[in-house]
Amino acid sequence: MPVVAVPFDAYGGAIYVPAVIKGDSVWLMLDTGLSRTGLDRDWARTVGIEPVPASSTAVVDTIRLGELTLANHRVALYPLHGLSEASGRLEVGLVGHDVLQHYAVEIDYRQRRVRLFDAARYHYRGAGTTVRFTADADLPLLRAQVKVRGRRAIPARLLLDTGASGLCLILTTSFAEQHGLGTVAPAIQAPIGTGLVGELHGTIVRLQEVRLGGLTVPSPTTGLGGEYKGFLSRTDIDGVIGNSVFEGTRLIVDYVGRRAIVEPRPVDGSPCDFDMSGLRLAARGPGLAHIMVDYVVPHSPSAEAGIAVGDELLLIDGRGVAAGDLSDARKALRADGEVRQLVLRREADTIRVALKLRRLL
Repeated sequence: MPVVAVPFDAYGGAIYVPAVIKGDSVWLMLDTGLSRTGLDRDWARTVGIEPVPASSTAVVDTIRLGELTLANHRVALYPLHGLSEASGRLEVGLVGHDVLQHYAVEIDYRQRRVRLFDAARYHYRGAGTTVRFTADADLPLLRAQVKVRGRRAIPARLLLDTGASGLCLILTTSFAEQHGLGTVAPAIQAPIGTGLVGELHGTIVRLQEVRLGGLTVPSPTTGLGGEYKGFLSRTDIDGVIGNSVFEGTRLIVDYVGRRAIVEPRPVDGSPCDFDMSGLRLAARGPGLAHIMVDYVVPHSPSAEAGIAVGDELLLIDGRGVAAGDLSDARKALRADGEVRQLVLRREADTIRVALKLRRLL
């Protein structure tokens, strides 16, 4: 029997689990790639959680995750405003390795449920594909191979990061440089994600495949680090593998057994896709109510239509995006061959665009 069984919200491709902190009901992102559980420092202050003197941590009386209660738990205080703007949702906090390491964590992407089992007593019986952790890592660092068309497979240490959504993989800058991945084409110069240190820049490509033990993921969308910033500068890992790879499966992260198990194997075809408009959108302003154009991919449908950074997206096919959410807007812009009718605001002007979507990779 699980110690904890809770539903999760898959907003934006991430995993949000319900929690109660100091009597407030909140959603926390489940993040297997994060060392320490943390809260947004501004939100923490509003509920009376003060930092320990001369530190960026705090002690929280109680954090409840379903049936599990964490008492007097030390958390990091993170600046999560940038993540909130990137996701379009107020990011209150994240559940990290310091909590998850005591359990076998089962994530059922189809049923949208997370279950935590006592790791010492957990026994897996099934036909899932097993991928072992590397021997020298506490976090779930998986042995993998990445394959570029026309080249031999390259061994890679990929951090299983359920806090990463969107691209299938993001590879560190040193790994990309060492293996000459900058020559992979076609490629898009664009932001490749947003982390605790802010926006991360690089190049987006499709590799031929990534192999995790007996599991093969074809045509993964992949961010190649283009700067030494945040985890892109790390040398103890070669990259991260995110939620998109496991969508539609049941994923078990067994910390004591030092393995990840995936069942069933993903169906044929790439499980993760990429935007087909050329727009990178972010939520800004009070309540994150304004959906703004943050970046336009050169030579994309949006660039050809004259959409510019700083434009505010008001409507997609007559539906107000501010009344919905950023996740829905992004989904609407991933439909190959469809024509979307966009209405945008540029200063005092209203702009109407018929945008024909197409694959950029």
